Amino acid sequence: MEYKQTRLFLLLAIAMVGLFLYSQWVQDSRASLAVAQQETTLTENQTVKTDIPLVSSSSSSAAHSVPTTQTPVVNVPEDRLVSVETDLFKIKIDKMGGDIIYAELKDYPESIEDKQKGFVLLSTDALRNYIAQTGMISPIGPDSPESRAVYVSEKTNYKSIDDKPLVVDLHWEKDNIRITKQIVFSPKKYVIDVNYKVENLSDSVFTAKHYGQFRQLPVKAASSMMMGMQTYRGGAVHTLDKPYKKLPFDKLEKEPFSQTIPGGWVAMVEHYFLGAYIPEKNQTNQYYAYEKAGFAYVGSLSDISVEPKQTAMTTGQFYLGPELADELKPIAPGLELTVDYGILWPISIVLIWLLKQIYFIIGNWGYAIIGVTLLIKLAFYKLSASSYRSMGNMRRLQPKIQALKEQMGDDKQQFGQAMMALYRKEKINPLGGCLPILVQIPVFIALYYVLLESVELRQAPFVFWLQDLSAKDPFYVLPVLMGISMFVQQKMSPAPPDPLQAKMMMFMPVLFTVLFLNFPSGLVLYWVVNNLLSMTQQWYITRQIENAAR
Repeated sequence: MEYKQTRLFLLLAIAMVGLFLYSQWVQDSRASLAVAQQETTLTENQTVKTDIPLVSSSSSSAAHSVPTTQTPVVNVPEDRLVSVETDLFKIKIDKMGGDIIYAELKDYPESIEDKQKGFVLLSTDALRNYIAQTGMISPIGPDSPESRAVYVSEKTNYKSIDDKPLVVDLHWEKDNIRITKQIVFSPKKYVIDVNYKVENLSDSVFTAKHYGQFRQLPVKAASSMMMGMQTYRGGAVHTLDKPYKKLPFDKLEKEPFSQTIPGGWVAMVEHYFLGAYIPEKNQTNQYYAYEKAGFAYVGSLSDISVEPKQTAMTTGQFYLGPELADELKPIAPGLELTVDYGILWPISIVLIWLLKQIYFIIGNWGYAIIGVTLLIKLAFYKLSASSYRSMGNMRRLQPKIQALKEQMGDDKQQFGQAMMALYRKEKINPLGGCLPILVQIPVFIALYYVLLESVELRQAPFVFWLQDLSAKDPFYVLPVLMGISMFVQQKMSPAPPDPLQAKMMMFMPVLFTVLFLNFPSGLVLYWVVNNLLSMTQQWYITRQIENAAR
């Protein structure tokens, strides 16, 4: 009989290695997508084709289109910018349209080397080109298929004082329609309110489409695989059927999205950070996503109607910030799911909660990872003990199995029958160690996603040379320790009788060490600690079995 337990482990290892290699190949083979941008200077009197959404009466996916005669602006003239600084943001607003064209997150440094500059989420940079837009579409403006209004701002520089909300008012008026676009920054919040006050001073009804959207130069990215290192980057929307529906960039051109949904939200997701637009919760909105002229768009539309001599208000919210589930959950239903923990998210939620509790006590995410790893080992102690006890018994039988192999020679069938008889005599199940391992796999995968997706670990220091648990170990100490611990574990386990399988098993620590070289150090730390704890438990149980056999 083949050594089924070892073969199963070997097949699982080979499958995991295959996923590693395939994921890395996909990641390395992706070409960086860049669109050459035309530097354009616009004045208030110029009329240009715009990228505002155009929606027909049809609700089909073909209802949206973007005029392509004008290249999106990269360099906006300084006299058209409004600069805003709050406790969390550095913001730039383009008075043409009132778009947020630059958003820097002050509490999240761009890199460890440059702590002074925050992560730039929105920018008109030629490679990223990612902005947040809101507006009103009507025949007279402020937005139309042919032009966008240039708002008037009372100041060009705003800075928050104390813990008070900061309000930026932008004004536009035409044909007795007066609109005030009010952008409100609240202290200690990544939610930005965008309110519209519409004063209809005319003698006729004013009707318009109120929209909020993101426009981004799409970076094609695959969804996360089970053990791959790619994370999802693309659009997302909240629907009645799916509280978190992905809208991958690479599908938008052929499969645009359009759906009418009560409440809801739309977003652009990337690793660690999120841009989301949340329209008024008590209205029905038309959500859309498409790609046109090299850009990806996701957004929502709603109707507004203002009677003559009347005033109306409509509002929406942008969330521009880190993917923190605790902060996202109260903003809108399902928004916390953009912290993508995969199909095992119920387990992941428990694990991230444990991580946070330990962190609040210890104050170090590295030690929190070690603590959670220890708790997981304790929770599965009995299951692991059963597995190691089976391995220990198999190891104890190695001399007898080797003797049977020498006795039977090349007769594999007779050797298998003799081994099965030996197992029955010794009351050993050769597959007894498999089930406990399989039961633990979902927890291990869920923890993997937690460590990969949690922004809390971004640039989080541990000890000494490990100053960023989300980055690879700069000196490869942890991957080498992981490989050594994996090698020692194999030496402690019974060797497979098949020489080829034995050689492949011995090669696994080397292969996994190479694969782990570029893994985030937080993930490798988990594997090292888990291996060390497993080795300790296996050594203890094996010693008990050997002492009992004497």
